Amino acid sequence: MSDLFDIRRLMSLINRQWISFGKVYIMSIGIAAGVIAAFYGYAVKEFFYNFSAEPGFMKHLLSFRPVLFIFLGLLFVTIIAGTYFSDLGQKPKAIFEILIPASRLEKFITALFFSLFITMISYVLIYMVIDFGFVIYLRKAVASISLSDNDVANAAINSKVPFLSMKDFPARLPFFYFLPFLLSAIFLLGSIAFQNFQYIKTAISLIIFIAVWTITLVYLMNALTRNTMSVSDRGLWNEELNIFRLILGIGVFLTLVFWIIGFLRLKEKEV
Repeated sequence: MSDLFDIRRLMSLINRQWISFGKVYIMSIGIAAGVIAAFYGYAVKEFFYNFSAEPGFMKHLLSFRPVLFIFLGLLFVTIIAGTYFSDLGQKPKAIFEILIPASRLEKFITALFFSLFITMISYVLIYMVIDFGFVIYLRKAVASISLSDNDVANAAINSKVPFLSMKDFPARLPFFYFLPFLLSAIFLLGSIAFQNFQYIKTAISLIIFIAVWTITLVYLMNALTRNTMSVSDRGLWNEELNIFRLILGIGVFLTLVFWIIGFLRLKEKEV
């Protein structure tokens, strides 16, 4: 099969992959939705339990949302990416995948389409829909409470349960927007490189790499700064913004590197 790109062939491949990968994907997004709903359901339980006991509980009722949104979203992205090319580790299925009439470039673009862009968009939509539903329910529950002399009741009624928005996230979060792309690239490469247990092996390799990198970096910093003293408080890396820009630049660079390596490994699989 030629490595030339053909849009009609790409559309056919996307349709074909949805038929084979769609069930796994829908099941995964369903599990993610269940986890999200479970957290919100617990918040609803806390609402009715603490309504008559703690006046300020409404402010912290949904404080879990930013952390849940970020970490569950990253986990969801890695699971989808880490299992996309898992069939290449099984010879009968691998032969069938290799014989699909599409170029390697089209297969890799389709993998990015399903394991990254569709995954991120669907996760955000599902989360926003669940958040909207539960917030509306809580607002109606608050509004249905009759006014009384109870200070807790008045405090709850006067507080409006907010929808999840960017205001709930750290101000520096945009500098880490590369994370889902980077993690998707790493786990997509792992699903190609490993023969079996791709997700587990990729996760273990990533943990070991982060541990070694962190220990090495701390050791080097201590070795380089031992018996030294700072003579200036105005350096390039003393500015917090410059550090975050460096992190963003490194993250984007590594994402591109892992995508290139993944594409080359996919070509090796098909040789």
